[in-house]
Amino acid sequence: MSSLFTKAVLGWAVETILLKSSLFALGSTDAPLLDVLAYGGYSFIGVSVSVLASMVWSYAYYLTLPWTSLCMANFLVRTMKRLLFAEARSYDRDSTRHHYFLLLMGVAQFPLFYWLVRVR
Repeated sequence: MSSLFTKAVLGWAVETILLKSSLFALGSTDAPLLDVLAYGGYSFIGVSVSVLASMVWSYAYYLTLPWTSLCMANFLVRTMKRLLFAEARSYDRDSTRHHYFLLLMGVAQFPLFYWLVRVR
């Protein structure tokens, strides 16, 4: 149990550090650390749903894991998009970097969920 807790805290910390450093690199310093911690913590809801579904039916894991990852990616992209583009009210040249960052953050949810759900 302690190894699972350590793995979860490590995953949460890595995601928080990556989100905060990416936002800082893109020039958005408005995001408080507690908000970024909360955004990273929402992934545990999807992980919990996938684990519970696998307890009910072993093949449900293969259905719920991609679905919950996609839901979390959608949530993070929409939330971070509001945060990033709230500062830039006009068109700027860095908007393509912001879009690539949002895409990378959404895609990164799939391996993160797989790593968190793997119990072995």
